[in-house]
Amino acid sequence: MKILKKSALVFLSFLILFLVGTFIFHRISLEKELASLTPMGKTVLVNGHKINVYVEGDGPETIVFLSGAGIASPILDFKNVSDSLSKKYKVVIVERAGYGYSEDSNQSRDVMEVLSETRQALSKANVTGPFIILSHSMASLESIAWQEKNPDEVKGLIGLDWALPASYEDLKDNQVLLTVAYWTSKIGLLRYFLESFYIKNPTLTETERQQYKLLAYKQLMSQAMLHESRLAKENAKKVPSSINPKIPSLSLVSNGDGTSFSQSEWQHYAETFASDQSNVQVIYMDAPHELYHYQSHEIVSQIEDFLKSH
Repeated sequence: MKILKKSALVFLSFLILFLVGTFIFHRISLEKELASLTPMGKTVLVNGHKINVYVEGDGPETIVFLSGAGIASPILDFKNVSDSLSKKYKVVIVERAGYGYSEDSNQSRDVMEVLSETRQALSKANVTGPFIILSHSMASLESIAWQEKNPDEVKGLIGLDWALPASYEDLKDNQVLLTVAYWTSKIGLLRYFLESFYIKNPTLTETERQQYKLLAYKQLMSQAMLHESRLAKENAKKVPSSINPKIPSLSLVSNGDGTSFSQSEWQHYAETFASDQSNVQVIYMDAPHELYHYQSHEIVSQIEDFLKSH
């Protein structure tokens, strides 16, 4: 028993030293890595923190990209789709507080507050609407709130595997996992993870991957990310379960892989949401939740067809 206690004490001491050492190394590295970050876009001050707005291309429509939760670099994550669409349209990527090159924030992540910051950022960056809102996963909540609160600003909606409001009623609320993820990132343990854990876009160049990696070390599970994830279920209750009938909508739906739901469950949410809404077009795709990394050409084609027909 004494040997067991001694072994446990040695292990605990080693673990504490390891975590403290990792944390110190992480904080020193973050300071050094700031010089290697190459900002893309324009930062504007909103509610006391800087929001990054990236603009590319020009054309008859302005497409505003909104990323799902936990994306360290929305600009690089969306790159395949945004680069292709920017050849014909004006593409704008708004990086929420705590994402990409934007500053972190401990302010409310209520969906209406997030929407307000997005609209202010666009205004201050001199990007005018009406907009085509293209969003992934959890950003469905902000998109649906936008078309309800400010329908004159929304010309169309494109959902990349939207996490629809109804799905949050059945989503398991795992606050412990969120807390563990937060501290894993803050201590610096993410540096020991394989890149594939947080870089999902397989087509990035080595320079782009390095930039993404530095942003992941800096931003993954930021305060804003943590707070918005914790508020997701409450935010889902604040948005409507339908789209303004005057606003056309395209919903590209995955096979459910990566959502914690089965394919039939996940696609049923989309089917139910679109029922009795003639302005909502649903297309099912055999690809995981980040479907734009797996079928980007098909997605761009579907988006272009949708925009041409409306």
